[in-house]
Order: sequence, then structure tokens, then C-alpha cells
Amino acid sequence: MEKSPVEILFGKRNFFEFLESLDQMAPERGIKTIREVIIKDSLGNEEKQRIRSYLPNSVKFTTTSTRELDRIASDKNHQGYVIIRTKQKAFSSLSFENFKQNVEAGEGPILILDRIQDPGNLGNILRTAECMGVKHVLMSDRDTSPITPVVEKVSAGAVHHLQIYRVANLMHGMEFLKKNEYWILATDEEGEESIWETLPEASQMAVIMGNEGEGVKRLLLEEADYVARIPLFGSVTSLNVVVACGITLDRIQNVSR
Repeated sequence: MEKSPVEILFGKRNFFEFLESLDQMAPERGIKTIREVIIKDSLGNEEKQRIRSYLPNSVKFTTTSTRELDRIASDKNHQGYVIIRTKQKAFSSLSFENFKQNVEAGEGPILILDRIQDPGNLGNILRTAECMGVKHVLMSDRDTSPITPVVEKVSAGAVHHLQIYRVANLMHGMEFLKKNEYWILATDEEGEESIWETLPEASQMAVIMGNEGEGVKRLLLEEADYVARIPLFGSVTSLNVVVACGITLDRIQNVSR
């Protein structure tokens, strides 16, 4: 019988974030997907015991050389830590129905992502969002990078701590949030940066970040309660979406304090 295809989860931080979140995931998306845990044989006994503590005895645990790990991880920067998992058809993104069931008033900031196409940008945005207290991320299901192992790695494991929803129509998500007492903030080069000082509490905010080249769709901008322009003081007139997301979430959290 042909074996199921596998995927490689690699990198120390992503490795441990995944193991530490196993008890929060359904077994069929977590522990049951693990084919083998492989680490470099030069790691100390204390580190090996720490890893074993996350795993039931039924999970295969192997130590091997760095050269062999290079081969297994296709020369990616594994840092000596690899998990071989049964390949999932797709990352366990949640639906719009899940979004409506899970999100209640006062759980912000909530992040809305409009057509983020670069896996590196998506991974870094998710990492930033989790660090800034975001729990729910709403993403468009078209023209958006899927949650690949590369996104998991770049996010430093943040994907395992976020509720990520993929929907056909972001406008419906915005309408739902407004009905549940959320204010919507978008960033745009033509926005009014003065509103930074008058924002509601972070727990009442949802933030839209737009496509790397085109920004937030005009239709979504028109439905936002606030449209902010991040003040810039140099010769370059735009920011990478990851940096803009970090600045915006930081400002929202600091206004609340």
C-alpha cells in the first residue's frame, strides 16, 4: 500500500511551538500527524528529554547527523530540529461560520488580511500579530498565500497559537464585527494619521492590512471606520506590509494603555 505523502516541519522555534501546542489541537491535526521526530545527535541529554516529554511512546523519536538532517529537510535551515508529518490537504483554517461562533465582543485586536500573497510576509505578519495580542485572523481565500510549512517556519510557530479563518468575502466579516461593537481600522497612504490619538480600546478594534502592491481594496477602505496614514519622515514613501502591521498593532495597543 502506498504511503501517505509527508511534509517537513523544521526550525527550532517552529519545532517547539508545534510541540507545545499539541494539547490544544485536535489529534487528527496534531499528534496523529507526526510520523517521526528527528533531531541532531549532538544535542544534550537534557534537550532530548525535554523533547521526549511532549511525545507519547508511540511516536518515533530519532537522532541523526546534521548531514542527514540537511538531506531530509532539503538543505533548509532546520537548526537540528525536524518533524516529519503526514501531509495535510490544507492547513486547518477555520470557516466564516467558525468565525461567527468563536468571536465575541471585546476580543480584539482582530486582524483582517486582504490578499497577502508572499509566504514570507504572511509568516512574519502572523508572528507579529501573535506577539501583539491578536487571537483571531480573518483572511481572504483568494489571492492569498496558503499556510505552508514555510509560512509556519517564518511565523516562528505563531500559526499554532492563532485562530485563522479563510473566507470568500471579507466584507461579510467586517459587517459581522461591526454588529458586535468592533471598530474597523485600515491603513492607506491617503489616510488621516491624526486619528491615532482618538482610537477606541484595542479590545474593540479590528485592523485591515492590504496586498503588498495594491494595499487594501477600495471597497473595504470605504467600509472602514478609520483610515490611517502612518507618518513617514524619509525619502521612501511606503512601508513593507509586515512593518506597517507591526507599527499599527503597536500603536493600537499603546493607545489603550
